[in-house]
Amino acid sequence: MSRLDDLPPDQHATLSLLLGQRKSYAEVAALLNIPAQAVHDRAHAALAVLAPREARELTAAWREDIGDYLLGQQAGVAERLATRTYLDSSGPARAWAQAISEQIAPLSEVPLPEIPSGVAEPAPPPGQQGAGAPAAPEEASAAPGPLRRDRPSSRLGGALLLAAIVAAVIVAVILIAGGGGGGKSGTATTAASASTTASSGVGASTGTSGPTEDNRLALTSPDPTSKSVGAVVILSEGAKHAFYLAAEHLPPTNGFFYAVWLYNSPTSHEALSKSPPVHANGTLQGGALLPENADQFHQILLTRETSDRPSHPGPVVLSGPFSLTK
Repeated sequence: MSRLDDLPPDQHATLSLLLGQRKSYAEVAALLNIPAQAVHDRAHAALAVLAPREARELTAAWREDIGDYLLGQQAGVAERLATRTYLDSSGPARAWAQAISEQIAPLSEVPLPEIPSGVAEPAPPPGQQGAGAPAAPEEASAAPGPLRRDRPSSRLGGALLLAAIVAAVIVAVILIAGGGGGGKSGTATTAASASTTASSGVGASTGTSGPTEDNRLALTSPDPTSKSVGAVVILSEGAKHAFYLAAEHLPPTNGFFYAVWLYNSPTSHEALSKSPPVHANGTLQGGALLPENADQFHQILLTRETSDRPSHPGPVVLSGPFSLTK
């Protein structure tokens, strides 16, 4: 028997409204004539008892973030990206999210937000994610699912995969924005509609727009013998811009990490993110918010770094022209 049957009626009704009718906390509060915080508290109290053993492995702050993610209550790309990064890096977090998803899935008429498979390094605590700080680059988020393993061995063959890599990242981003409800007032997209939306570059939701694809950029290696290749997608939601990068045939990180930079010259550059570790499969997928001055830069770099606080870009692994729009 599902633990849903044991919930107090008010908690069960709150989850039903949030998931079955895709309501926001504020909308449910208006229906019930209670404060929005009371709706939030009822929903999270219910989640805590649906999977109590797994819940004890997480801090209250992360349970709240993950709960909002699963209930479709995170309004912006940055919030969803940070939560996905943590889910990707934490086994206990994924275990709790999966247990909760199995319990609440019958209440939702659309797929719940995807739970990443787990390839990234640990994310910083909630509230400490920041974009574009050169002294401490922001963690990158891994997109869901591994890249295909049947890779061509040549650099040209790798370049031919750029469109497929970018498409996979776009679908992941659309699912991030739409799969959990498309924001606090939107309805979730299905996987099928997300795929259709990916081709047009606009996230589908009712009432609000999802991330818009503004540009696609190819990254190549300065070493003509290298098989490394990558692609970057530039997306926007409201006034905010973010990048999502996918690369393959990279040397595994061992005593170093990869970092993403915006670049003009040796005296004009800005760090964007520190990547998750790259394993033996040589693939990297992730993203972060772009700074407000991103349109002032003309190149984007993926570099190898050994210093925890790099003041300038290290050896360039991949690079390409940068522009927010086509």
